[in-house]
Amino acid sequence: MKVPFKIGNAVVTAEVFQRGKPVPTMINVHDDENTAVAAGKVIIEQSGGRLIALSHGGQRLISFSLGGQRCRVDPNRIFSDAGIRATLAKRNVSSEAAHRAVKRFATQFLEHFALDREPAIIALHNNSEGALSIASYRPGAQHAATAMAAHIATSRSSDDFFYVTDPRFFDYLKQRDFNVTLQDNANVPDDGSLSVYFGRKGIPYVNIEAEVTHLNAQIEMVRVACEMLNETLSDTGR
Repeated sequence: MKVPFKIGNAVVTAEVFQRGKPVPTMINVHDDENTAVAAGKVIIEQSGGRLIALSHGGQRLISFSLGGQRCRVDPNRIFSDAGIRATLAKRNVSSEAAHRAVKRFATQFLEHFALDREPAIIALHNNSEGALSIASYRPGAQHAATAMAAHIATSRSSDDFFYVTDPRFFDYLKQRDFNVTLQDNANVPDDGSLSVYFGRKGIPYVNIEAEVTHLNAQIEMVRVACEMLNETLSDTGR
C-alpha cells in the first residue's frame, strides 16, 4: 500500500509493508537507508508486523519548493515546532509558510497511521562507518546530553546499537549484551525527532541503528527488538 502526502510542490509517499496484524509497527523515514528497510521486511515476512517507509527521491532529506523558495528538511527533525525551525534554518530557510507546510505533513503522517495509539514504535536507521556509534553517547561525547545511560558491548560493532526511551528496554538489551543507550526523556534537547516525540508521549520507542553494510546484524537486532516488545510489554498492555 502507498499513501501520498503533499509538502509544498513535492509528494512524499509512505510505503506500507504488512503481513498479518500491524504489530509491531516499524518506521523508516530516511529514503537512503535501504539496509534498514530490507531488515524490517525480512522480519515482517518471518513473523508479521507493519513497516512504514517514507519514499522521497532516494535521499536523506525531503526537498520541496514553496513560494519560489527551495526547501530541504530532515524527516526525523519535524515532529515539533523547535525541530522544524532548526531543520529549515540549517538550510537557510525561515519562511513561516514552509514551517506550516512541514508541520502539516508531520501531523498528517502521525494521524493517518494513528501512531500516537501504538503500544510501541520501532524505528529503523542506518549509519556509515566512523560516523554515529554507541561511543557518541558516552559521557563527554557528542550526544551525551541526550543519554541517561549507555552500555557498550565489546563483542559487537560500535556502529550497531539500540537507542531506547524505556528503562525496561535498556535493561533487557544490556542483559543480552547489545550496544544500547537510554534517552533522558526529561532533559533531552527537543530536536524534533521521533525519539523525543514518543519519549514525551510516554510511548515506548526503540531505534535500531546499524551500519549500512551490516544487513545480517540489523536483521538480528530487529528480531531481538520484536522479542523484547513481546516479553516486556505483554504483562502491562504497553
